Parts: sequence; structure tokens; C-alpha cells
Amino acid sequence: MKINEITKAKIDTIKPGVEATVDNGDGTKTVVDLKKNPTALQKDDTGKTKLIKKPKPGAAADPAKIVKPGDDVEVE
Repeated sequence: MKINEITKAKIDTIKPGVEATVDNGDGTKTVVDLKKNPTALQKDDTGKTKLIKKPKPGAAADPAKIVKPGDDVEVE
């Protein structure tokens, strides 16, 4: 089993356009640099937030899908 199948990751803190901290649920945290990769955290149509580690070129952030602290995160 993978660790992300057992624990739930949640957004701990977010500074829009700067960085976000994701609590992985196992005592570790991941800091996402939103300056270099503004589309790293995205909400899909069902409302789930995904952490995309490899950026897609030319992808723009959709203001309707803004990520907030406390959102559950699905790590790919």
C-alpha cells in the first residue's frame, strides 16, 4: 500500500500566488511554490483538489476553482 492510500492530505496554509503548505497526514508537510507553478493545486469539477507535480505548459488558473485552507488533497 502507498502512504497516500492510508492518510488524507489537507491544505494547511496558503498564500495565494506565493506558496501553499500541504499536510500529508503522516507528520510530513509539502510546500508548493505557486510562483513557479501556479497550476500545481487544482480543483476538478467534483470539487476535489489535486496536487500536480509536473506543470502543463500554457495552463492558466481558473478563478472559479480557487483552493482554500482545509481542502482535501489528492496527490498524484
